Amino acid sequence: MTHGPSTQPEQRDAGFTLLELLVVFGILALALAIVVPSLTRSHQNLALRGMAYELAAHLRSARTAAQSSNAEHAMTLDPSRRLYWGSGVVDPRPLPIGAEVLVPDSERIDRSASRIRFLPDGSTSGARIVLKDETTTATVYVDWMNGDVRVHLRP
Repeated sequence: MTHGPSTQPEQRDAGFTLLELLVVFGILALALAIVVPSLTRSHQNLALRGMAYELAAHLRSARTAAQSSNAEHAMTLDPSRRLYWGSGVVDPRPLPIGAEVLVPDSERIDRSASRIRFLPDGSTSGARIVLKDETTTATVYVDWMNGDVRVHLRP
């Protein structure tokens, strides 16, 4: 039996051209340029939220300590030193840059430091603490009448 000329088409080497690879890399670079900044903002947003909820938890702990010991407890906040603490409740912890603490004038310790007093009956001197970053604002409210501590987040 004789074999004639092959009827199969000629096969080229398999692979991608340089142009095809450049297009794919260009699309990947564009996708990374869009995704990476949003991940950074998301991380900052989560860090601010975490800090607000941690501060609220420490304020609640100070209130509970005042009620259980039947003695006044105070939480001191000093935005200029970027710290807050409560004797017997929490060791010094960081506050973010630009934190604002709004308390009654009677609770001002000096130009920057303030305190929030928690009384044995559950009431407090009251406060509003505002934490901000580029995209989010977290406000921690301390109700003077019943000592309730709430966190409000705003984009």
